[in-house]
Amino acid sequence: MFDGGDSADCDVLIGADGARSVVRSLLTDATLSPVAILADLTISDADRRHPDLAELVGPGNLWCIGVSRILAAQRLGDGSIRVGITLRADDRDPDTYRSKRALLDMFDGWDPRLTALIEAGDNPPTARRIEAMPSDTRWTHQPGVTLIGDAAHLMPPVGEGANQAMLDAAELATNPADPDAAIQTYEEAMFTRIHPIAEMSARVQAMMLSPTAADDIVRFFTPRPAEGNADDPSAPVRA
Repeated sequence: MFDGGDSADCDVLIGADGARSVVRSLLTDATLSPVAILADLTISDADRRHPDLAELVGPGNLWCIGVSRILAAQRLGDGSIRVGITLRADDRDPDTYRSKRALLDMFDGWDPRLTALIEAGDNPPTARRIEAMPSDTRWTHQPGVTLIGDAAHLMPPVGEGANQAMLDAAELATNPADPDAAIQTYEEAMFTRIHPIAEMSARVQAMMLSPTAADDIVRFFTPRPAEGNADDPSAPVRA
């Protein structure tokens, strides 16, 4: 059934309908849990309107990590800058963060060159909860129905979700002559593949929003000491 009341028959139903998948309920009752709150703003025509911020962000990404919060900025292809504020999940409604003033209060005491990214946003921020599925989610195979991407394994957005969605689609398409066999083979391989990736993503998300995130991330990217120095306190944490 589609929005508007239309319906259609199909031989194979693949739920590629994202975090709020409708198809998912046909296979599993897995529930989503909040892991963060994300607030977005856009700075359009940054080079002309805010050359100082354009220079600060540069041609790629800028990440500023504090105590249980992240202020990030990304240069987009149209010359705009996407500003993203990530906070730990809490019981407050995301609407709490739909004003620049609320976000600026969260970053009180930060360098004004960084908080200027919030002030320069064209419009009030868009805020939403970031959610994830349990890392061990799996379901009993049902002929002709499966899930891929966020519908199958919604995880914290630390860099693996889109990669795994594309691999899902590629693996599922390997046996078009026998769709049900393809689904069974895909699902078993996907469950095995996704579990450690989802757990790693959860650990990285928790690390990046921890009270000691800046130090933790420096250790994470610091080369491991030579074997035999396992007790070295500078050894990086495993995310």
